[in-house]
Amino acid sequence: MTFLAPLFLVGLAGLAIPVILHLIQKERKNVVQFPSLMFLRRIPYQSVQRRRIRHWFLLFMRLAALALIVLAFARPFLRRTEIAASASGAREIVVLLDRSYSMGYGGKWPQALAAAQSAINGLTARDRASVVFFTSNTEVALRSAADKGRLQAALSGIEPAAGATRYGPALKLAGSILSESALPQREAILISDFQRSGWQGSDGVRLPDGATLTPVMISDSAKPNLAIVPVTLQHTEFQDQQRITVTTGAVNHGESQASADISLEIGGRGIQTRRLTIAPKGSASTTFDPVTVAEQNVRASVRLSDDALLRDNVFHFVVSPEKPIRVLVAERPGAQRNSSLYLMRALAVSETPKIEVTSRQADSLAAEDLARANVVMLNDAPIAQNTADRLKAFVEGGGGVFVALGERGSWPASADILPGVPGPPVDRTRGPAARLGALEYGHPLFEVFRGPRTGDFASARFYGYRSVTPAANIKTLARFDDGQAALMERRLGTGRVLMWTSTLDTGWSDLALKPVFVPFVHRVIRYLGAYTEPKPWRTVGDVVDPGLQAPTRGSDVSRVALTPGGQRISLDGDGPEVLELSEQGFYEFRAQGRESDAPIVVASNVNLTESDLSQVDPQEIVAGAMGRAGAQAAGETAPPSDEAQESAQRVWWYLLFAGLLLLGAESIVASRMTV
Repeated sequence: MTFLAPLFLVGLAGLAIPVILHLIQKERKNVVQFPSLMFLRRIPYQSVQRRRIRHWFLLFMRLAALALIVLAFARPFLRRTEIAASASGAREIVVLLDRSYSMGYGGKWPQALAAAQSAINGLTARDRASVVFFTSNTEVALRSAADKGRLQAALSGIEPAAGATRYGPALKLAGSILSESALPQREAILISDFQRSGWQGSDGVRLPDGATLTPVMISDSAKPNLAIVPVTLQHTEFQDQQRITVTTGAVNHGESQASADISLEIGGRGIQTRRLTIAPKGSASTTFDPVTVAEQNVRASVRLSDDALLRDNVFHFVVSPEKPIRVLVAERPGAQRNSSLYLMRALAVSETPKIEVTSRQADSLAAEDLARANVVMLNDAPIAQNTADRLKAFVEGGGGVFVALGERGSWPASADILPGVPGPPVDRTRGPAARLGALEYGHPLFEVFRGPRTGDFASARFYGYRSVTPAANIKTLARFDDGQAALMERRLGTGRVLMWTSTLDTGWSDLALKPVFVPFVHRVIRYLGAYTEPKPWRTVGDVVDPGLQAPTRGSDVSRVALTPGGQRISLDGDGPEVLELSEQGFYEFRAQGRESDAPIVVASNVNLTESDLSQVDPQEIVAGAMGRAGAQAAGETAPPSDEAQESAQRVWWYLLFAGLLLLGAESIVASRMTV
């Protein structure tokens, strides 16, 4: 007899409790009513200790009940080889089936299904099995079932998915299922082509003690495989029309030279075709003729001719004409021509994104000018009350305003738009010039300048700037060396206001002559214009936010996503707010109820690292998952662990039931003896 928790045997010391209860007993007091106590002598009450045990049967029942309960908590079991042998037929099996798109290469998938069906057919009446599909994610098709029919049905209609191989999550899930099983024999069967790219070391994977991992290699290397590479897009203009030049290519993963046609499709129409000849383990590229694109979110694809693996022969992307950021530069009336010279030249050299600049006088800014602009830059200009009101509405509606105060910049006192109230100029022409310091490099405006040799603001010298009394709830993004604010930000509605307390010319500083000036101006425009680099494509497994405006309460607007397979997914209510891409192709996001809004199209492609079919030694994965080298091979019978043997015998349950039953009987006997 062996105990799984022998420390509970200390509880046998409690057997002395019934003996003490039998030997010690307090006599009951008999209260007698007496008219007067003056003639009685006071005698203290004393307990009487019994010297012998009268109810031996009752004592035995109490001791036996306590002993059985203590033994039950100690979890006894018999450690015998014949028990292990008899229990070896009961198995908990987890079938891990690789569904990554590389399993669609040649005849791999039929082999994999046959291996999974063979594992299920080998189950006995006492065995239980789980079916788990995995790519980079895992999916439990059926958990711990004994019905072979249900297990076989879980495999029907399954095809390789668009994800890449990742063994870590699948093995962790298998370990979780096996650790919860009470059966003595536990085994995970890993059916895969064992791609090298899917194994990143042990990844913290460890199957339970006593469990085994059986690898089943699926291979078919007789056929060549070409894989397309991601496209490169170049935007140009020709006769006021935007053109896109597509460059792409292919990689040959085979051991012999291969040739293939590669074609470009725009909007579902074939545009051009090129012929590629690729050396063994080599690559080749080609550039298609420029294509004019006039609409937003045009679907495009490049395709290779079919080979043994189809999913890596197509690459989807979305093309759109580049939308420039429209900037309105406002100056004071009668300003010198060179006051905005450096600013205008910095804006003119921007290519991505392209910036369209319009110049106006500050006192002539009209609502029509603001309606066409994304960003307004006020350069050393006094602002009237009506202009301030228009600018405030512009910012609250999502626009961006940059204010360079300079010497003459002023605002009406009632204008509630600036991050602070401008004060008098600070003269730093005498003594050392001011320097910029304390920049908020964690802010999106300055984060690109965090690294070395990305821009030196400290070298710029400032000879004058305006003092500012900051408003509430504003951010100071940069300060001068005396602590005065240099750049401040305020948010109004969905827009932003940045206030620069110096100038953008050489009047008060030499910042405009420094190399950091041009990228700084470009970052300001990107930030105020809420510009994000468009992504022509995504990868399966990415999580995307469709960017559609959330519907207001009580409105009839709802957000839906259409998957490449035709499924409709609601992005409101109980649905997700973001979507994980799980299919290859084009996703379409719509705001139903706002038919005027154009749908957002997202192209989803497979992870092309999966196209490299080089394999990892299955025993490397077995050793990593088992926590040791030379782990058990398939077919070896491992002696069950103590936990497995104790769980199979369940002696504790019978002991606990007998103890509780004996306590109930003891209560009945004790009550009858006292009557």
